[in-house]
Amino acid sequence: MHKRNQSVPSERKILLRVAVHLGDVEHRDGDVYGDAVNIASRIQRLADPGGICITQQVFDHVRNAEEFRAEPLGQSQLKNVQMPTVIYRVLPPAERTMITRSDTLEPRRVAALPLAILSSDHQDEYFADGLTEEIINTLSSIPGLNVIARTSVMKYKQANKSVGEIGRELKVGTILEGSVRKAGSRVRITVQLIDVGSEAPIWAQKYDRELEDVFKIQTDIAERVAEALKVQLLRENRKLIEQKAPEDMGAYVLYLRGRYYWSKRTKEDLEKAIAYFGEAIEKDPNYALAHAGMADCYTLMGRHLYLPVKEAFEKARDYANRALELNDNLAEAHTALAAVLMIYNWDWDLAEEQFKHAIQLNPNYANAHYLHSVLLQTIGRLQESVAAAEKAQVLDPLSPVIGMGVVQAYFFSEQYDKALDECHRYLEMNPNFVVAQDYLVHLQVQTGLFERAAEEARRLVDISERKAEATAHLAYVYAASGKTEQAKKLFEALMADSRLGYSNPTIFITVYSILGDQDNAFLWAEKSLEAGKIAFPSL
Repeated sequence: MHKRNQSVPSERKILLRVAVHLGDVEHRDGDVYGDAVNIASRIQRLADPGGICITQQVFDHVRNAEEFRAEPLGQSQLKNVQMPTVIYRVLPPAERTMITRSDTLEPRRVAALPLAILSSDHQDEYFADGLTEEIINTLSSIPGLNVIARTSVMKYKQANKSVGEIGRELKVGTILEGSVRKAGSRVRITVQLIDVGSEAPIWAQKYDRELEDVFKIQTDIAERVAEALKVQLLRENRKLIEQKAPEDMGAYVLYLRGRYYWSKRTKEDLEKAIAYFGEAIEKDPNYALAHAGMADCYTLMGRHLYLPVKEAFEKARDYANRALELNDNLAEAHTALAAVLMIYNWDWDLAEEQFKHAIQLNPNYANAHYLHSVLLQTIGRLQESVAAAEKAQVLDPLSPVIGMGVVQAYFFSEQYDKALDECHRYLEMNPNFVVAQDYLVHLQVQTGLFERAAEEARRLVDISERKAEATAHLAYVYAASGKTEQAKKLFEALMADSRLGYSNPTIFITVYSILGDQDNAFLWAEKSLEAGKIAFPSL
C-alpha cells in the first residue's frame, strides 16, 4: 500500500489506519470475535492515516527484524481492557534509519542502573547502592547475559539522561531501573526492565517485603530478567546466589555499608569499609562475602601503597583464604586471592588458576578479566593480555581503572597509537587523572616526542600528590632524550629530599639504568624488595 500511494496523486491515495495485536480469535458466521479483536480495534484510532500501531506482544515478535523500526507511544488504558496496554507506532520507510546488525543493540547486554532512594533518610544511600551492586552480581551469574559492571553504571546515578541515551553510551540493549524504600525492617523495591531501542517496559514488578527476604527478591529479579530475555537461570546458578545469604541480616546491612565505602577507593573510605566489614564478621563470622570484602580492601590498600605492602597483602591473602573456606564459589574471593598471588607472591601459575576459576564462576566479573590481563602481560602473553583487557572494558566501559588496564596492555604490546587514543579519551573525561597522565609521559618517550613528553611530565608534577615520583618522570624524559646532566641534577635533588614516602620503584630504577648507574639501580631494587614493593614484574 505504501508503494502504491507513492505512485499516485494525493486524491487517489488510500490511507488506512492499521492496528495489530496478537491473541486468540473466534470465527463465527463469517466474522471474528475475541479480546484480541477488541484490543486491536481500540488502538486502531491511535494510528495516523496510512499508519500502523502495534501492541507489546507484536513488538516482541518482530523487534529483531533488520528493517523494522518502531517508536513507543506509551501505555494506554483502553476501554473494557483491565490492564494498561503498551502501544508502538511503526515507522514508515521514510522515517527509518537503515541499520546493520553490528549497530543493533543486543537485548542480552544489560545495564542495571543505580536504584533511586525513596526513603526520607538519605543515610540509606549505602543500602540502595549496595543493593544495586548485589543485583548486578546476581544477574552476572546468569549464562547468556552480558552485564555492565558497577563502576560504569554508577556514573548514571541521578543523571538527567533518558534510557535511550544511557543505553547507547553503554552499548546495551536492555536496562533495569528502579527504586528502593527502606523503613525499619521492611523494604519496598520497584524495578522495571526496559528495551533501549523503544524505551518501553518489557517487565515490571513491585516487592514489599521484610528485609530478610531481600535475597529472595534478588533471585526473583534474576529469574524474571532471564525469562524476559529468553535465557535460563540454571539450578546451579540459583544455588550460587542463595549461598551468599548471611545468617544475620544485620551483617548484610553492614556488608552493604562496607561495599559503599570500598567503591570510593580513597584511603579514608577504605578504612571505613574495613571497619564495616569487620563489624559484619563480628555479627556473622561465617559470612564469606564480608571476608571477601576485607580481602578486596587490603588488596587496594597494598596496590595504592596506603599501607606497607607486606602488611596489606598478607592480610588480603588471609581474608581471601577464609572466604574460600566458607564458600568456594565466590568469584570475588578467587580474584582477591589471585591478585595477592600475582602481585605479592609472584606465583603466576597458581594466580592464573584462580583467575580462570573466578571467570568460570562469573564470566561477567570485569575485575577478574582486568587483573588476568595484568598477569598475562607479566608472563609475556601480550596478545592474550590485550584480549583480556578489552573484554574487561566491554563489561565495564567507563571504569578509569580498567581503561588504564587497556592502555597498559596496548603499551606492552607496542600498540602505541591505540594506547595514546585511550589516554587522551580518559584525560578528556578527567584532565587531572594522574595515571593516564603518567602513561602519556611514557608513550611520548616511546614515540620519540621528547619535548612533548617533558611538557606532559611537568603537568604530571602539577596534578600529582606524589611529587617525588612525578618529578622522577621528568628526569626520565631528560635521561631518555640524552640530557644526562639535567637528569642527574634533578635526581640528586630528589634523593636529597627525605620526603619520598611510598613511591613506585619502577621509575627510579629505570632512570638509574638509563644513566648507567647500575649500583643505584640495584640499591633501589634491593630496598624495594625488602619492603615488599609490587611493581617489579613490569620492569
